[in-house]
Amino acid sequence: MADTTVASTLLRGATLIDGSGGPPLGDSAVLVEGERITWVGPSTAAVVPPGTRTVDLDGQTLMPGLIDCHDHMIHTGRDVMARASAPLSLTTLRIADNLRVTLEAGITTVRDAGGLDVGFKLAVEEGIVAGPRLVLGLTILSRSGGIGDTRLRSGIDLPFMEMPGLPSPVCDGVEECRKRVREVIHAGADWVKCASTGGVSSPTLGPTDAALSYDELRVIVEEAHMLNRRTFVHAYGGQGLVDAVAAGIDCVEHGAYLCRHPETLARMAADGRWLVPTFMIIKLHAAQGTPWGRRKAIEMHDDHRRTLEQAMEAGIPIAMGTDAGGYGHGHNAVELQLLVENGMTPMQAILASTRDAARLLAMDSDIGTVAPGRYADLLVVDGDPLADISILSRSEHIRMVMK
Repeated sequence: MADTTVASTLLRGATLIDGSGGPPLGDSAVLVEGERITWVGPSTAAVVPPGTRTVDLDGQTLMPGLIDCHDHMIHTGRDVMARASAPLSLTTLRIADNLRVTLEAGITTVRDAGGLDVGFKLAVEEGIVAGPRLVLGLTILSRSGGIGDTRLRSGIDLPFMEMPGLPSPVCDGVEECRKRVREVIHAGADWVKCASTGGVSSPTLGPTDAALSYDELRVIVEEAHMLNRRTFVHAYGGQGLVDAVAAGIDCVEHGAYLCRHPETLARMAADGRWLVPTFMIIKLHAAQGTPWGRRKAIEMHDDHRRTLEQAMEAGIPIAMGTDAGGYGHGHNAVELQLLVENGMTPMQAILASTRDAARLLAMDSDIGTVAPGRYADLLVVDGDPLADISILSRSEHIRMVMK
């Protein structure tokens, strides 16, 4: 007969930052039974079921696992030719390692903003590979010549940005956009991603150059919403950003020049649209990117900071995202440092990476806070991240990750 006893673990003695925004609880206790948290409170009040394993966390901080709402787990290095020419089996195993490294860094959920197919999500759910919970965008819908178009000017196509077999990212005109939304949802997309402006690393379109028309954006939103999916858009500024928000996009990624569009900023606040600022990728582009990427990243620095400040003042909901996988994996928590450097308090940065990120993903009944009924997605660190947010990104301070 199978053993149906539910395994219990009591995490005792840590200072608890529960992700609700309330004050930390010293000498806490969190009871985990199976996959879920069943009790949270002072250690002295804990009622421990027989056979429970107790883990002493005295002097450490316990908090929800972190959530990165914008990463690309498919990236295996900056050498485009090496990535495009590697055997598919090798690329797949490297991606599996990316997932493991990211989870071990305390990131227990990732919204993948383009590249993975649904097989990776299923493999994580089945326990075949270790990795964060995955929320998938699959393919970045993009016009010809946009950021999702991997064709070079030579005519050679280097499809390194997504797994083989995914729907093509390129769609021109309303009807192609409509069809592509249906295709990506059929392929397993949880969210529908599009790109309405150029980017920082692109050698052609700049971050304020429009890359999709209002009509194309509107049909992307309508088709996604009809099929109960929400939408997120790569958009830095200019008309492409303005049109994306006017068309009803649910979440803006990057948005560095949003501060130059006060009406759009006000509209996002009024409608509860989300912003995922991605400071980490901009800092990496500025330090290590291509010559044009460095220039564009440096130019947007001040606007990017002002956008975060104005978004916070306006009440726009903000979630943490890095977009930094192209420069390596497992360093996601650096984004919290950058959020603090650019105007958030440490607690606000933690909330953007836990409770608020879970709200964006509509997963807040399961993750994002340490509370009864939630999954036991937990992070234990040595030290106080409210006093020094950088400890979350330093591997020597990470004591335990539970997912």
